[in-house]
Amino acid sequence: MFMKIKKLAFVTSAAVILIGTICAAALYWHPINWKSAAGLESVSNEKIWRSFSLRARLCVQKAKGGVPELSWTELWELMRPESGVHWIEGRSVEGSFVYSSTASEGDRAAGACIFRKRCTGCHGSDGWGGLHGPSLNRSGYKHGDSDLAIYKVLRDGVPGTAMPSAALPPRELLQIVAHVRTLQVHSSKDLKAGGSGLAVKVSSERLQAAGTNPDEWLMYSGSYNGWRHSSLTEITPANVAQLRIRWIKQFDSNDPVPVIEGTPLVTGGAIFMTGPAPNVWALDAKTGDVIWAYERPMPADLPLCCGRNNRGLAVQGSTLFFGSLDGYLVALDANNGMVIWQTLVASPSDGYSITGAPLVVDHSVVVGVAGGEFGIRGFLAAYDVSTGQRQWKFQTIPGPGEAGHGTWESDAWRAGGGPTWNTGSYDPSTGLLYWGVGNPSPGYSGDARPGDNLFTNSVIALHASSGKLAWYFQFTPHDEHDWDSAQTPVLADLVIGGLVRKVICWPNRNAFYYVLDRVTGEFLVGVPFVALDWAKGLTSAGRPIPADAGGVSAAGRLTKPGVGGGTNWQNPAFDPIRESIFVPATESAAIFTKLAENGAMPGQQGLVLGSGGIDVASPPPRFVLALDAATGRRKWEYLASAAALDHSGLLATAGGLVFGASAGYCFALDADTGREVWRVSLGGKTMAAPISFTVDGRQVIAVAAGRALFVFGL
Repeated sequence: MFMKIKKLAFVTSAAVILIGTICAAALYWHPINWKSAAGLESVSNEKIWRSFSLRARLCVQKAKGGVPELSWTELWELMRPESGVHWIEGRSVEGSFVYSSTASEGDRAAGACIFRKRCTGCHGSDGWGGLHGPSLNRSGYKHGDSDLAIYKVLRDGVPGTAMPSAALPPRELLQIVAHVRTLQVHSSKDLKAGGSGLAVKVSSERLQAAGTNPDEWLMYSGSYNGWRHSSLTEITPANVAQLRIRWIKQFDSNDPVPVIEGTPLVTGGAIFMTGPAPNVWALDAKTGDVIWAYERPMPADLPLCCGRNNRGLAVQGSTLFFGSLDGYLVALDANNGMVIWQTLVASPSDGYSITGAPLVVDHSVVVGVAGGEFGIRGFLAAYDVSTGQRQWKFQTIPGPGEAGHGTWESDAWRAGGGPTWNTGSYDPSTGLLYWGVGNPSPGYSGDARPGDNLFTNSVIALHASSGKLAWYFQFTPHDEHDWDSAQTPVLADLVIGGLVRKVICWPNRNAFYYVLDRVTGEFLVGVPFVALDWAKGLTSAGRPIPADAGGVSAAGRLTKPGVGGGTNWQNPAFDPIRESIFVPATESAAIFTKLAENGAMPGQQGLVLGSGGIDVASPPPRFVLALDAATGRRKWEYLASAAALDHSGLLATAGGLVFGASAGYCFALDADTGREVWRVSLGGKTMAAPISFTVDGRQVIAVAAGRALFVFGL
């Protein structure tokens, strides 16, 4: 019996081998010139035989019940030379199946045509994803990114998702595979090999000198001093009207309100930028072509008061840093987009998120947190750039025994707000880090939190090496109007009272313009820059003198400025030649109310507002104001929009221009007069400030609108 079974097995194996050999031989002696179709005319007989042998082994495996990925019909079709599939030596069928790297341009074009007709509704025209399909511009796919893996997804669909079977013949499926692989920014192999062609390397010395090399834009404000100024002079009031679009890059996004608020970084011939979600892209500065992309999935239930915003990146060495909405600080390799490390800064379950751009100082990356409307206890923290290890943490709401705790006359400090959601500035000469702190919580009702509520609505000056407090200045004690001090600190050396002083210039949301000594925190200047009635003025120490209109009641009271304040987070710009500070400003008024004494207060996990404010004119008019930096005296004003929800920060240039955007338009103003000298429609919401740098030695202006980046040049 045993001998019969053994004989039967031998006969079966022989039959299988014979079938496989016959199949392979049939392919080899196909009427089509097989060697020509396979591109093997100039290949040695040994290599031809190996290719023939591999096909024979595949047929044998199939005859034995293997190769479940493909039916006999498919296997026959895909082993035919005219299919374009190259079968190579590999440990698996998937590893042996090669098509995309050798596909003809005609096949790629055919695949692109099919993709446009069948796939863009879910995956977007450029493969960046949409409401029903994920981005295809990634180095790795959930179901595999080999040619065979993509082929199988197209052939079979993905059960339980919106991805159906394509129901196309094998040749057309292969053509789509070839196109999809071109959408991938890089294969994993290319990324690990540094195949992007980038060689970013930004030293601490270059960061300290940022702003002196106008070819680059190395941090959120362009330089540590917060100026948002470019020393480029090619574009002037005389020729700015000749600006033309060099390129536009539009990013697909499944965000319900897709708008870019972030400031790009520019170095090494590349533009690095963030968008909603957040995603991170590296673009070729000359063409806008994507070099690599990083996509981070976000939970749907994050505690966000104001949308899925991200305002940018920081860089040091070859590492990019960004804060994610889910509370993580993430380090990416700038040359390929691969994650180096990530560390949890604060948990969304406690009301935290991160929206601001980090700031790298020496060997630390400093990042703030958002969540002032969700009952957080705010802080600022620094992390080691190499490891992500936390180095220090400064609590903006001081606890028992800490300086400033006495300004909280109840336990409200435990959920007192004080977010640090915008980016600060740094002075290498003093070693001090300057950062704005946001509103207390609840925002519009101070009954639950008696006292000045330090360090909310303040600027804090910290020793960058340790996070220890050097000094602070509170702009709005016991704020009940949500007037965050989240503006960008502008550092300058100005003549004040006949002496050159190291100062901070600060147009504040409460409608006062301040000048402070940045070494000591001494109050030097304070004047209104837009209409206000909540205060009668400022004391000699800079503390506001309350007015009746500044009180908030359950019945409501009309107060100037309105909910958005005199200015918000959108950055000012500083012109060192003219000693002017340009401010994106708002003239507004609102009716502010607070909860009645028995009113229900939302829990810590939800919004903690204590009522709110309603602007009388909504949206209010948007202006650009030019102020004398030393005195706050108004030089000129420009009405950017009579009513617009979207408006940007500003850029000043040594060419004598001020660039900004509002209501879907980008504009340029003469820095001396405020006269509009250029205006162009961008067709999308304009929240991100323009920047300037060079491409091939020529000055360009880059500005985001909606979900697109526009680059203009002469």
